[in-house]
Amino acid sequence: MTDQHWRMQLNNYLQSNGGTHLLQWEVYSSGPPHQLQWTAITYIRGIEYARCIGSRQGMTMENAARQTLDALYSDRTGRYY
Repeated sequence: MTDQHWRMQLNNYLQSNGGTHLLQWEVYSSGPPHQLQWTAITYIRGIEYARCIGSRQGMTMENAARQTLDALYSDRTGRYY
């Protein structure tokens, strides 16, 4: 698996389209210490764009950033995939 730097791409996209201040993250863990499950949620202008759950915090945030970018591109182009 290649590291796509989705959080950086999301940050760059937002910088060129209205500002990073529009993005909010909610990241938390649950479960026993030896089996943590991380949840990462992104909001733009208070609207939830992505929610991901995984066993590693960084990867979960990367996946949420990727889903957020996909949604933003879909909104912008009128295409949904």
